[in-house]
Amino acid sequence: MIIILTASLLPVVLLMSYIYKRDTFQKEPWPLLMKAFGFGILSALLDFFVAGFLQRVIPHPVSTPLNDALYEAFVCAAAPEEFCKLLMLYLCIWKNPYFDEYYDGLEYAAFVGLGFAGFENVLYILTGGLGLALGRAIFAVPAHFFFAIFMGYFFSMARFRYEKRWRFLILAYIVPVILHGVYDGVLMFMNNLNGASDTMQEVDALSGILYAGFLVFFFFVWRFAVRKVNRISGQ
Repeated sequence: MIIILTASLLPVVLLMSYIYKRDTFQKEPWPLLMKAFGFGILSALLDFFVAGFLQRVIPHPVSTPLNDALYEAFVCAAAPEEFCKLLMLYLCIWKNPYFDEYYDGLEYAAFVGLGFAGFENVLYILTGGLGLALGRAIFAVPAHFFFAIFMGYFFSMARFRYEKRWRFLILAYIVPVILHGVYDGVLMFMNNLNGASDTMQEVDALSGILYAGFLVFFFFVWRFAVRKVNRISGQ
């Protein structure tokens, strides 16, 4: 169990340490950051109910590899997961006096997202074995981190540009859903093709390239978001 927990949570801890160290102006209190992490775990639990509700009210389209991938990516994963994360982020820090800088939105959103990713990692590795740990450490956990950065960016805009609050709150939800859904959808589509293909090695190779390409894209947009936030906040 200790090995499973270590494999599940080590990439989460490393990313939390990284974003915490990036806050060079005024460090956030660790108890509040861990509260955000705990709210991220709660968002993963809430996701079971929200995803189940969406699947009941949104019918599955005619089954094809593409339709199946899009339904699973957006209805089963992206839409409910990002809703639960945003709700918990809002409940955790929207009115908290420590939320007083633009960068704080990115930091708290990252901790919520990593709480979700850590809980999800434990479940996946418990059921699928340690063989999943490396792949999820390289791809799944950073993906949740980057989705959270987009959410946090727009969440901070909503908090400090009050006249455009609702516009930015909607973007804090819609943008991560689109990115998350496209990310999952492309890869699920490739997996669906994999199951019906005579050239499985080629499909696996393309899936790996797509994973790497997505993460490189997210990394550069993350840097852009941080620079813009620092510029706005005068750091």
